[in-house]
Amino acid sequence: MIKSIRIHITLLLLVLMMACRPEIPNLSLPVERCVELPINLTASAYFSYDGKGYVFGGRTTDGTLSNKMFCYDPILNLWTEIDTPIKPRVRSRAITVGEHVYIGLGMSGTLHLDESYLRDWWRWTPASNQWERLKDYSSSRPVGPVLTTDGQYIYSAFGGRWNFERCIFRYDIATDTWTQLADGVARMAAYPPRAHSVAGAMCQGQLFLGTGHFKKSLDFWVEAEIENDSIIWNPCTPIPTARQNAVALSDNQHVYVCSGFFYGGTVTTGRMYDNVLRYNPKEDTWTEVCQLPDGGRENMIGWIIDDYLYVGLGSDKNNKPCNQLYRIKL
Repeated sequence: MIKSIRIHITLLLLVLMMACRPEIPNLSLPVERCVELPINLTASAYFSYDGKGYVFGGRTTDGTLSNKMFCYDPILNLWTEIDTPIKPRVRSRAITVGEHVYIGLGMSGTLHLDESYLRDWWRWTPASNQWERLKDYSSSRPVGPVLTTDGQYIYSAFGGRWNFERCIFRYDIATDTWTQLADGVARMAAYPPRAHSVAGAMCQGQLFLGTGHFKKSLDFWVEAEIENDSIIWNPCTPIPTARQNAVALSDNQHVYVCSGFFYGGTVTTGRMYDNVLRYNPKEDTWTEVCQLPDGGRENMIGWIIDDYLYVGLGSDKNNKPCNQLYRIKL
């Protein structure tokens, strides 16, 4: 009897939550399929350079970690493979600044082992295919941070290890130095929460980030206003559906948050998202752009090139790496 009452209460709470959740506009933009990557990959780094999209590292179907780089040419609809000198890894990060690409971080082995967490930081020059190792990342949480840039600095936000934190590190490109920025609120303040697997992007000169998880998936969304060496956290409208391991991209007008996984705190409260959401910084509002055709994904990759949003790869509900790539006309 008690078990039956608990089930009915749980169902009632779910109904009430759905009823209270605000409806958001749905653009239902068409999704086109691109040529598939020759191998299946998830948890890869991604960046664009000179009108092409790149993917580095990740986990393959048999569980092997990769250090290969793949380049996608949108005009030819073609993938090519590039060798790298970097150790194989997952959850690494990369970002383009001018004629260079900065790449590294992530993990290469078993959770909780210190040697599994990679702090190496590299500069790749695509025009000459030259690689240069730079000063190591100074954070002890190098797994999956949000990387953004204003052209002078690279910002690495949150990031994870086996624990969680709320922090931003700034990399000075000219001096090859890392600095941890001061948190503008008390360390143990509840908002924004400590989190891992967050998503974010620079848009209109502002850094927006959020989602992720801490005990369960989170729906927070904030602007991180950086003044000198400190951060001021400005709350924004939360993302309509909490998620983690999403990918965020910006065309400098909007921020797009793609797919991700919802974890409700127990093994029976989880689902993959297959949608693309758009955040408007000026109006502080969310819109659903489209749904991807092959089901939900997490740890995807993406780029915005010539007014097209590309998103793909990642892993499905069975944790199987994928090789599909899609594009949406913005």
